[in-house]
Amino acid sequence: MKALRFAILGKSHLAVERLQAIEENENARIVRSFSAAQVARFKADDWAGLLNRKHIDAVVIALPADSAADAARRALLAGIHVLSELPGGLTVEDIINLREAETKSDAVLKFGCSLRYHESVRAAEDLVRKEPYGRLLTARAVYGHAGFPGPDARQHGILLGHGIHMLDLLHVFFGPFESVKAMAPEGPDGQANLFAILKSGNGAIAQLHTSATSWRQTFRLELGYEQGYVWLDGHLPGLAAYGPEMLIHAQLLPDATGAPQPNPEETVIEYRHVAFAAHELEEFLAAVRGETPLRHGTSRHAFDAMNIAQRICAATETWA
Repeated sequence: MKALRFAILGKSHLAVERLQAIEENENARIVRSFSAAQVARFKADDWAGLLNRKHIDAVVIALPADSAADAARRALLAGIHVLSELPGGLTVEDIINLREAETKSDAVLKFGCSLRYHESVRAAEDLVRKEPYGRLLTARAVYGHAGFPGPDARQHGILLGHGIHMLDLLHVFFGPFESVKAMAPEGPDGQANLFAILKSGNGAIAQLHTSATSWRQTFRLELGYEQGYVWLDGHLPGLAAYGPEMLIHAQLLPDATGAPQPNPEETVIEYRHVAFAAHELEEFLAAVRGETPLRHGTSRHAFDAMNIAQRICAATETWA
């Protein structure tokens, strides 16, 4: 099969990783690239000239959330495959419209759920699937950045511009959430910090704090099970200064009376390399070739993440 020809729309930290993955893959190549400012000036003829299957096969979209959905929809309706960063739009309606365009197109739509491809996350998934940890009871999730990591976070708030990646990851372990409560500081600081409590259909509860005032950049997901715990701590670039990346897990051991002993012996695994973009690209290419369906980053995954993000925003109280 000939190499898939990509156009790149926009730029971001994660897009740089994706560009490198394309350049290193013999089945993909970059043929055109446009900045977000250039895309913002596109007229109808510009779009028609770009989204021509004679010249390109796929687009990587790293545009601001308020223009990403329009670009993705145009591409899908032109039969161009789409790899778009989360959140992929500003509202649930944006994602619904993209799902409708997906059904009308013979093109593949994939969202960049980058955290799902980290080795620590994949190992945690295998662990809880194979080992007798029992039912998931709770999670504590913290995703904190020193300042706003990009224009979407500054303009639309830290949840949509950053925390939505943690929301997507929570869905990997919880599935859809049914109930939401949330709180944020009053005034402009409400864009920088948000606290949410989420309950799944089986009663498991997750606590999320996403922040732009975490001067020690923090990524942590603590999963509490009936028979132990699994923690994800830190992640490697994309964004700098979140390392090291570790998986920490332990199973409960009862004492002679059958009561659980505190502080069970832990296993700690550190990961020194991440190739999320290469794994993501291979899955995208396989779906384009019709070999295997998408496992991660489907339009349903994007809908779930955006839906719960929008419900959190609607439920948020402010603390004066």
